[in-house]
Amino acid sequence: MTITTPVRRGGLGTGERMVRGVLGGAAMIAGILGWLTIGGWFAWAWLAIGILGIDFVITAVRGYCPLYARLGRGQPYTADLDKVGRRGSTGGR
Repeated sequence: MTITTPVRRGGLGTGERMVRGVLGGAAMIAGILGWLTIGGWFAWAWLAIGILGIDFVITAVRGYCPLYARLGRGQPYTADLDKVGRRGSTGGR
């Protein structure tokens, strides 16, 4: 019998959330500062970097990434694993 771990599609782990938050915040600040200080066509590239940073911060706060859900990637459920060790275990009955 094969034991499979249920996966929360689109869910982000704690480490990935922290990395996304820090890098997203840095990209957001760099993008906004670049957009405000550089003129011409490069300003739009900096604005796009800032918007991407905002997206990373939002997904870090929510802990959910819609792109990961589409790709079937995610983190395993942990709420049911604390008491019995495996999800679906009957506890020796």
